[in-house]
This record gives sequence, C-alpha cells and structure tokens, in this order.
Amino acid sequence: MKTFLFSALSLVSAFSFVFGQTETKEPFALIMTEGDSFSAYIVASSKLSLRYRKEKQSTTFKNVRLASTNVYFIEPAEYTQAMELFRARKYVEARDQFTICAATYAKVDEVPGNYSTLANYFVLECHRKLGDLNALDTALESFIAGPLLPQQYHAQIEIYKVFWDAVRTSAWSRLVSIAVDPEWEEKKLAGELRAQVSYCTGLAYEGNKKPGMALNSYNGAFVADFAASEVITRKAALACLRILKNHEDVVLAMKLYGSEEYDENSNGAFLIREGIALVKLWDKSLGGGEKIPAEYKIFLKYP
Repeated sequence: MKTFLFSALSLVSAFSFVFGQTETKEPFALIMTEGDSFSAYIVASSKLSLRYRKEKQSTTFKNVRLASTNVYFIEPAEYTQAMELFRARKYVEARDQFTICAATYAKVDEVPGNYSTLANYFVLECHRKLGDLNALDTALESFIAGPLLPQQYHAQIEIYKVFWDAVRTSAWSRLVSIAVDPEWEEKKLAGELRAQVSYCTGLAYEGNKKPGMALNSYNGAFVADFAASEVITRKAALACLRILKNHEDVVLAMKLYGSEEYDENSNGAFLIREGIALVKLWDKSLGGGEKIPAEYKIFLKYP
C-alpha cells in the first residue's frame, strides 16, 4: 500500500511539473550590430545587453550591448496561435495563449520589440474585450510598457488608465470633465481608440442622467471605426437602444401610436425610427449572428 501511495504521489508530482510550469524558450532574432548582421538564439538579456548563440546546439556564447544593436525578433508560433484566436474573437482562449507566450519568452522582456511584452499587452486587450475591467486593472499594475514599439499601443494603455479605469470605478463626473478637456477632445487618435473614448464618455453621460448627450457619444463610437471596433460598436448599439426604449418621448409616442394624437414629426417618432434602424442593422450585420435582446424587438412593432 505504501509503495502504491508513493507511486501515485510521484505521478502527481510529475504531472504538476509538466502542466503547472511553462517551458521557457530561446527567442530567435535577427541581430544587427554596427559591423555585422546575423540571426541568433538569445540566451539571456537585460536592459543594457544580451547574450546569444548562433546555433541552437552551440555551447559558444557571445554578448552584445543593446545601445549599439538593433534586434528584430522572429514571431514565435505561440504568438501566432494566440493572435489567430484573438482575430477570431475567441478572447478567453486568446488570453490564455498570450499568457503562455509571455511566460515562454520572458527572458527577453526588457528588450524593445520582444514578444513577451507584446503578448502581455494583448492579455490586457483580451480583458478589455471581455469587459473584465477588474482583471485589466490588476494586470496593468505589473505591466511594463517600455519595450512596446507601436505608439498606438502606448496610447491604448493611457486610455486604459484614464477612461476605462473611470468606468470601472463609476467616476462619471470625473470622466465627463476629462472627455471635454481639449487635451482629449482634440487629440489625434486612431479610429478604434476614438471609439473607446466616445463609448466611455457615453457611459459617463448616461451615469450623470444626460441621455441626449449619451446618445451623441454612443453615435460617435459608431462612426469612429465601425469595422475595427466590433465589440465597442455592439455595446454602443445596445446602449443606444437602452436609452431610446426608456426615453420619455419614445414612451409617449409608443403610447399614442395609431391614434389621432400620434405625430410622425415628433421627437418621439424620430427616435423610434432610430431604434428601428439599429435593430435592423443588428440583424443584418452588427450582431454577427448573435440575436438582439428580445426587449428591443419592441421597436419593430412601430413601422
């Protein structure tokens, strides 16, 4: 019995080692110095230098200073797999795969352009896409953005910290004051980033009981970048429908519909038509095959 127990414990230990730890790998990169360029496997690195070997099985190592070197990492298979999941909108699976990639290549996470930092960035993006703002906040605490090369990613991180954190804490008045600040109102942002700013601002106006201004902001999220920001676009559409359905002018127009008192030129009738257009857009393309919540189908009763 003791022998069996010892064997079972040994198996558990072995499986824990295999599945509980991520194997680290040597990143493959093109290294360009002042007088040479070559591909190599990076064994270790710091902010100032890196150690490499030119052949995978070689026992000869060399060091080079990063100040006089350009390093171009070759995209690893783990990152490619994670990005395929991300583009397929499988954000839970992508988050897990990016986490594995980040741990696998962590030995170069201080070198600019490394795939460990890039993978951790997309872990943040997966949290945002999934709407898990608490997980996003926690992950941001240990995230070091310095090695990221694309400036748009740095702008995204700033939006995490300013806009999404205000949404996380329901700091609506603070968020409205930030949104109307010329620093953000006039800042040049890629469409996907502007869509996020507009959506968060819409939430802030809605939280401050200003539905008209919230609708304008949500519409801004729509037009900023319809194709690239599908998650934001859908959230903005549902937010618009939520506001429209409960708008006092809409409630009155629906009550009067079909009677002599109903006015097709009223604000309520106009907003009903807006709701109808949104529902049809959702069914046609916006929903991506997902059914619209049943409560918003009420708009289709008023053609």
